[in-house]
Amino acid sequence: MPSAERRAPSTVVLPVTGMTCAACQARVQRTLEKEPGVAEATVNLMLNTATVKYDPSVVRPERFVTAIEETGYGASLPDATMTAYAAQEEEEEKQRREFETLRLKAIVSGAIGIFAMAFAMAAARWPAPPWVLFALTSVVVGWAGRQFYVRAWKALTHRAADMNTLIAVGTGSAFLFSAAVTVAPGFFASHGVMPDLYYEAVDIIIALVLVGNMLEARAKKETTRALRALVKLQPRTARVVRDGAELDVPVESVRSGETVIVRPGERIPVDGRVTAGASAVDESMVTGESIPIEKAPGMAVIGGTMNGTGSFRLEATTVGERSVLARIVKLMREAQGSKAPIQRLADRVSAVFVPAVIGIAIVTFAVWMLAAPQAGFVRAFAAAVAVLIIACPCAMGLAVPTAVMVATGRAAQFGTLIKGGEALQRAAGITTVALDKTGTITEGKPAVTSIAPL
Repeated sequence: MPSAERRAPSTVVLPVTGMTCAACQARVQRTLEKEPGVAEATVNLMLNTATVKYDPSVVRPERFVTAIEETGYGASLPDATMTAYAAQEEEEEKQRREFETLRLKAIVSGAIGIFAMAFAMAAARWPAPPWVLFALTSVVVGWAGRQFYVRAWKALTHRAADMNTLIAVGTGSAFLFSAAVTVAPGFFASHGVMPDLYYEAVDIIIALVLVGNMLEARAKKETTRALRALVKLQPRTARVVRDGAELDVPVESVRSGETVIVRPGERIPVDGRVTAGASAVDESMVTGESIPIEKAPGMAVIGGTMNGTGSFRLEATTVGERSVLARIVKLMREAQGSKAPIQRLADRVSAVFVPAVIGIAIVTFAVWMLAAPQAGFVRAFAAAVAVLIIACPCAMGLAVPTAVMVATGRAAQFGTLIKGGEALQRAAGITTVALDKTGTITEGKPAVTSIAPL
């Protein structure tokens, strides 16, 4: 197609579900990058989103959803009717539910693991049937850790491997071996294999992985604090004049051209232009200016800024997603979802991480069986499982996105908006800062320094 007929690149942010590690993130990103018409794809594990820049004359966003689902993960098109504020609130509620669920599962798994460990240590003195441990561990495997096995199976059906594969293979092998020993201990003894049980290992491993997931979920909650503060700048209601009457309505229902009344001490609900009255407005959240700006008829005001002691009426000009505050929230979400250049290194490592770990585990088992046959199958099996388990807490996919989210969020709290991960990484090399005018460096608020009597 001639370049003159091509449309300008478009960008879409897709919610993605089912990603749990760096390997998941890398696989979804590689899939999207291979799609025709895609100029750039960035998948964020912390936000569970995929940001795709594409040529709308070549491909439609629906194709990206299908491509992600074909890899075994879930995806959907963004809700065009949902505002940035509503999207942020929905994301926070989802993060809260995720954290509480993981916390409950971690507590239950840990408690069962501690009981199983105590039972194992006291088995010689107070023998008890291993069926009790089998039943309790079945609860941990079938309920608390169920997602690991479901996701590992989905990855296998799509000829892929991720961190869930390591967890499922490691704990699943230990659980099945212990279950077989529980059912037929004499068979193993007759073949020279100690009928050992590994139920406590399965319980504790799943509990530890869940604790890691819980801490990740809590980190996600904390990193959205700055966005939450921005969203709260938007008033919930606005007082508008309709049919000659003053009505308090949800701010989302304010239409362009309507008259809005702003009373003393209120936050301005929408962007607009003053039509009557006067006041001083604190616009520091946008401009950084610490002194309130006097507003008179004909002057523009920004939604989310704080009105002073006066009262005025304004005509709404830009509402909803087109307002200044909504655009700031959107830019912040995009910045937190952006990828720093250093993330590319982690992506390359993640692509081969899981297959490499599984390969090392197989080699470990083979070396034990060949070099130390007297140790037996159980020791070789335990060593291989240890390799799989020790690699499970994979922080590679979370380290850089977490750093970008925390840094951009903290900067926003101090009034500095950072465009994305690349700008943030390049800022580390800054050696000189030049200021273009005096008075730029201030505390951000005026203070009384002296009193002169008249």
